[in-house]
Amino acid sequence: MMSQIKVDIPALVGGGYGKFWKFKGRYRVCKGSRASKKSKTTALNLMMRLEQYPEANLAVFRKVYDTLRDSCWADLKWAAERLKIGDRWDFTVSPLAATNKYTGQKILFRGLDKAEKAASMTVAKGYLCWAWLEEAYEIDDEEEFDKIDDAIRGELPDGYFHQLTLTFNPWSESTWLKRKFFDIQDDEILAMTTNYMCNEWLAEGDLLRFEKMKITNPARYRVAGLGEWGIDGEAVFEEWVNDEANYITRVNTHVIEPFEIPKDWRIYRGFDFGYAKPFSVGWYAVDHDGVLYRILELYGCTEKPNTGVKWSPDQIFQKIHEVEQDHRWLKGKQIFGIADPSIWDASRGTAIVEMAAREKVFFEKGDNHRISGWMQCHYRLRFDENGIPMFYCFKTCKEFIRTIPQLKYDEHKVEDIDTDLEDHIADEWRYVCMARPIAPPEPEAEKPKPYDPLSDDDTKYGEYDWYRRF
Repeated sequence: MMSQIKVDIPALVGGGYGKFWKFKGRYRVCKGSRASKKSKTTALNLMMRLEQYPEANLAVFRKVYDTLRDSCWADLKWAAERLKIGDRWDFTVSPLAATNKYTGQKILFRGLDKAEKAASMTVAKGYLCWAWLEEAYEIDDEEEFDKIDDAIRGELPDGYFHQLTLTFNPWSESTWLKRKFFDIQDDEILAMTTNYMCNEWLAEGDLLRFEKMKITNPARYRVAGLGEWGIDGEAVFEEWVNDEANYITRVNTHVIEPFEIPKDWRIYRGFDFGYAKPFSVGWYAVDHDGVLYRILELYGCTEKPNTGVKWSPDQIFQKIHEVEQDHRWLKGKQIFGIADPSIWDASRGTAIVEMAAREKVFFEKGDNHRISGWMQCHYRLRFDENGIPMFYCFKTCKEFIRTIPQLKYDEHKVEDIDTDLEDHIADEWRYVCMARPIAPPEPEAEKPKPYDPLSDDDTKYGEYDWYRRF
């Protein structure tokens, strides 16, 4: 028999989550901005459901097990207290778990970095009905999600239902979560986006911070404030803009419509070798003002992100040669190849660069100073006062557009990119940028401060303002 808890849901949860609270389809997915109360609402909902369905059990997942205690475990414990059922549940730290003292129901906590896998989960009493995947964007392999999905199955008593709840902060629109849940219509899926404006308990200072962000950093506000697709604060290339409305004007966007490349423009080829991981080839054109255009790409990746197609070097270079012989933008052109210096290594046999030469694909050693290279990328992405950058990417270079916005900084090498991420395209882009270095943008000169006789601020006046002061 289902127990009943009398709760004033609007007073307890507030607005913005009515459909989320009531939905009983298979997949309940919430992309929420900062301070959108998605995790607290989820914890309240799941604790209340566990009380209402005494034969149901819950499994909670995050990518890294050690992050669960200070997130989901703490939120569920808080929710039990807020529902005034904390005395009915025993929350333990070792192991990380929660048990209903009267029904034996369990809340299991799992990290996908640990040996225990979703497929092996069992409960001693009742049914494993629900799963909660917090910060689901961290699960970059859809197959990991599928294993969890497969574990939440089986016959259930009347009135019970299976459901997977996924909550996460906004992430790059290239994530599998968008394709799987947000880009389709399915009665078994509730996919929603929430933001800070549905959080009635934010302090005035928090609201003012978002209002200030709207003015001073509108690009970040769209992600951190409104929950739109994108990476908040952690992205290496925060300058990156993909604005479809400006593909033709080429103003305030890095992605543009392709056009015919003039015959007198110089062409570069960037290359980063990979086998188990993807290899990357990018072709770039340089106009007479030094602006760099990524015009074509060849990316050796399977349908699974960051997984290589395992082509041999000969296969790669044969394909490069074929593209350069056949494509109208490249055929008959002198192409300046720039590659990772590691392909000159012959310590284990024939150097990869020699294999390239056999296929009439030639390279010069790329400058592999990583920090200087990333700065060159930053310099090129910066817009001038007219909204024009020194780098553009054709909209047909979909892998560049997918991977570049996802890159984050390394936790230990704070100025470098996390090399565990899909950084292969970024590397060959960096080699080409270093082959065509540009000066850093001139800092904007601080304008003289006009003299105000009523102000007690004694800082930086104009060259002759002191006359007016005295």
